[in-house]
Amino acid sequence: MRRFFVHRPPLVRSVRFGLALGLAAPLIMPAAAPRAAPPAEAEVVQAAADPVFVGAGDIAYCGLDSDEATAALLDGIEGTVFTAGDNAYLLGTAAEFADCYGPTWGRHKARTRPTPGNHDYYTTGAVPYYAYFGSHAGPSGRGYYSYDLGAWHIVSLNSDVNVPAQAGSAQEQWLRADLAANRTQCTLAIWHHPVFNSGQYGNNPRMRDIWQALYESGADVVINGHEHSYEQFHRVNADGVLDANGIREFVVGTGGITLRQFMSVQPPISAVRNDDTHGVLKLTLHPTSYDWEFVPIAGGTFTDVGSRPCVGSAPAPVGGRGFAIGGSPGGEEMVWTTGSAQTAYAVARFAGGTTTILPGPGSFLPSTATDYTDTTAAADQFTCYILLPLGGAGVLGRSDLLCAIPDSGSSAGAPANARMQLDQSSMATLTWSPPGGQTAYVLWSIPLDGTPPGAVPLPAVATRAMHDTAGKPTCYVLLVMTGGSVTGSSEVLCALPGQSALVTAGSPVATSTVGDALDALNDTLDLATIRP
Repeated sequence: MRRFFVHRPPLVRSVRFGLALGLAAPLIMPAAAPRAAPPAEAEVVQAAADPVFVGAGDIAYCGLDSDEATAALLDGIEGTVFTAGDNAYLLGTAAEFADCYGPTWGRHKARTRPTPGNHDYYTTGAVPYYAYFGSHAGPSGRGYYSYDLGAWHIVSLNSDVNVPAQAGSAQEQWLRADLAANRTQCTLAIWHHPVFNSGQYGNNPRMRDIWQALYESGADVVINGHEHSYEQFHRVNADGVLDANGIREFVVGTGGITLRQFMSVQPPISAVRNDDTHGVLKLTLHPTSYDWEFVPIAGGTFTDVGSRPCVGSAPAPVGGRGFAIGGSPGGEEMVWTTGSAQTAYAVARFAGGTTTILPGPGSFLPSTATDYTDTTAAADQFTCYILLPLGGAGVLGRSDLLCAIPDSGSSAGAPANARMQLDQSSMATLTWSPPGGQTAYVLWSIPLDGTPPGAVPLPAVATRAMHDTAGKPTCYVLLVMTGGSVTGSSEVLCALPGQSALVTAGSPVATSTVGDALDALNDTLDLATIRP
């Protein structure tokens, strides 16, 4: 039986800390609490080049321990966590999110992208769900949003039990527009109620129009919950007919709630089934394929493992997604995910009113490159970078625009390998390696539009955090705390959302020269206006 925690407003104290930004703002730090608190967020390993996507649906209930067992699996698995709905039983109340979800899966909240279920909506409007997950759940009250993860496009949707999803609905029209604007090689969608399943509730045709829209755009994977079991399907179209260009569905209602037996197996499309093992689905998202593994809780023996290429109906992807920057001993380092449409890369550096093309005049990086370090970046100067994928006829687009103040971190006690990415969205993701000896962190966010800065306390074991820029240019500093004092800081890393424009091979987008591409960027962005 889960222990119930009594939540009290934390005591705070104000700390001031100066940066190369020339700003001084109060940081709100948690003082030592007089009572026990829920477990801290578990350690997250630095994301690999090919991201991991892991989670389940039908999760937290205070009367069971199986949700703690699945949360323990997440403790040892890197990557982005998803939920497939019914996050907090029975009614999705604020207390259930705080006392049932919070102490288990909630310790991975900073890296979670959730999806709502019908139990989340048993409290009117799912208000506690949106309040608990905040910007990570997309626009409040809507329940559908999208983002990129490595080379993949991810769409989180809201079942039509909660909001309309039929053809012509606002959600279905949004989905079609979103898929048209994000023509990646590999696409994954998540919602709660499965179109196909062998469980108690049978097939749910109410989401068929959503499936059809995904099918027409060449989507590859659908993840659902609702049925309290695990089931993997062969690729099918919206009518449930086997189709080599169809979508593979995973029903993963195994996050913690009591499991249920299968009722009527769906031949011949049901491939693998299990109704007696809690666990999580772990996907490794390669640029043109994916691996899956059902990971059982401790003591479980069932698993399901496989690998498949993406459908491939989308044009070849341009490399540059996953673009991230961060300081290294040798200079400002950039990493990204390669694609298959580009023939070379160039890096554009903006600093001190000058634009420099790297690695040098007339020189380019090979098409297979996934990293570059600028060893000539000037210390303590606000410096921005974009990655330009090149094709035979010119520039194919541009990555996110990211900035840094090189060498602005502390000389001792700084978090190692601190890195930031936007990944073609408004959500900034920061990763780092612990310096050792820390007792906590604080992530300081500084919007460059004059909005007051914010501070988010993080536990000592955290190595990853996500923050919604809300579309504003925003800088970040990770402060290392030891015994209530700041003992180190990362360099200043800044995200400028809304500037990426990666296209795909064969897209009706005119290519341009490097100079023309930079002129177009400068027409929409005046770096001088946001320089600290």
